[in-house]
Amino acid sequence: MKPIYTLLTIIAIAFSACEKQMILDIDTAEPRDVISAIISEEVPCVVVLTKTQGFYDNNPYQTISGATVTLSDSKGKTETLNESFEPGVYTSKMTGEVGETYYLKIEIEDNVYEAEAKVPAKVPIEELYIYQIQVGDGSWFSPCVAFNDPAEEENYYYFLLTINDRMMRSFYLEKDENRNGKPIDKILYFNKEDNFDDDLETGDHIYVEMQTIDKGAYTYFYSLSSAAGRGATNPLTNFTGGALGCFKAYNSTYADAYVSWDIVRPAK
Repeated sequence: MKPIYTLLTIIAIAFSACEKQMILDIDTAEPRDVISAIISEEVPCVVVLTKTQGFYDNNPYQTISGATVTLSDSKGKTETLNESFEPGVYTSKMTGEVGETYYLKIEIEDNVYEAEAKVPAKVPIEELYIYQIQVGDGSWFSPCVAFNDPAEEENYYYFLLTINDRMMRSFYLEKDENRNGKPIDKILYFNKEDNFDDDLETGDHIYVEMQTIDKGAYTYFYSLSSAAGRGATNPLTNFTGGALGCFKAYNSTYADAYVSWDIVRPAK
């Protein structure tokens, strides 16, 4: 099952990434530019430009209007993105193509930021099941995604989990190091704090999006999760010029299931 992505949905995903970046930039005295950019197969490029703000600042994010945002590809096509829908949101007519490398150039006043990203191929999900984790007398459920990693190249994965139509805040990463070309079972360890402090239970509906992403995006999200855990530095961007954020090229496959004992497997 594949959802129908509207442009507003894509913009919401990009804004969500902005939020994760901003709250980490607690040591920055002067506001810095934040870029959240995404492109996928048959999906237009969306770029959201904002400013960092203080850790305790609860005001709405300051968006950046009037920037010049240029998207080009390795075939020589070039497009200047239009600012539309919301201030600070720039969208392209050009859509992503598998295997194509895309280049972003963003000019904000006297600052110039550049990044590139390559749209990877989809990797099908073979099975979605439930992994039963037992510790002492207790146990809990976590979703598990099974797929076959392609052998032709390095692959990087990013997982988003939705329970009963509510997207969880946690995201999950995987790479095929030492498992290139082999079957992979990825446990999405369930954090009940994402789910109003409720465990995963029978009858719950699980929806998983598995994104293949390029190395630059993987490095960014890996460093983002590490920085959040340490409360330390900002994540590693793939933009030059000193901006925060990431240009993510990706491709997605999907699976869903209802939690039932028919798909539960005990921990080995």
